[in-house]
Amino acid sequence: MTTQPRPALPAAKNWLGDAAIYWLLARRSLWQDFHRVWLQSHGPLPHPADGPLIIYMNHSSWWDGYLMYVIHRVVLRGRFDAHLLMEERQLRRYRFFTWSGAFSINRHNPEDTRRSQTYAANLLRGGKRARALFIFPQGRIVHPDRRPLVTFPGIARIIAQTGPVTLCPVALRYEFLGHQQPHAFIRIGPVHRPAHPTDEASIINAVAERLTAACDALRDDVVSGNFACYQTLLRGRHGIDQRFDRFLRFCSYG
Repeated sequence: MTTQPRPALPAAKNWLGDAAIYWLLARRSLWQDFHRVWLQSHGPLPHPADGPLIIYMNHSSWWDGYLMYVIHRVVLRGRFDAHLLMEERQLRRYRFFTWSGAFSINRHNPEDTRRSQTYAANLLRGGKRARALFIFPQGRIVHPDRRPLVTFPGIARIIAQTGPVTLCPVALRYEFLGHQQPHAFIRIGPVHRPAHPTDEASIINAVAERLTAACDALRDDVVSGNFACYQTLLRGRHGIDQRFDRFLRFCSYG
């Protein structure tokens, strides 16, 4: 029997651990530290009937991982069996994320990188439920407005090994908008298929172009205050400014 390639830290999905990370860590932290989490969706949302899914996101903040949970559980309603490609050094520090389907990649070790990419493709092809892979193709935290937006080739190599797959760009951004706490923005879609699944350069260019377009559109909406097409996903707790305003209103009616 041929042994399937495995990364240094494979996924160890556990429904109880996954739920605990979302409710006690990710969602609670977002409630405590953000005023609102907003969503704008372009086109139909990904659906398991379309097969395996790769969601590729820009990486501008430590908070991106928590928004991944919101996308998986709130936006996509947990319909996919989700996994996350995570830098080995970080995953060793926070190994409990393997309970949510995270597995490691070490880009400084070519052999380990190949194992992780093959492991990702095998995950996407297998399982009773359609699977989703969340990936940050930039490979590191980068300011959302830095251009050009550069992506690593790993996503193209995973696609080439997976076969038919749906792709979905997601732009993330964080801004202070007149409140004590910042706002988090998610712009998802539109979904697409790779035009040339085995053409690495074509896929890398397409991913970079679509992700750049999504990030630019999100930036323009935030700068112009154009939130008509956004919906509130989560509301955070009231900051000191809101509590003080409420106190003043109470006093004015006293």
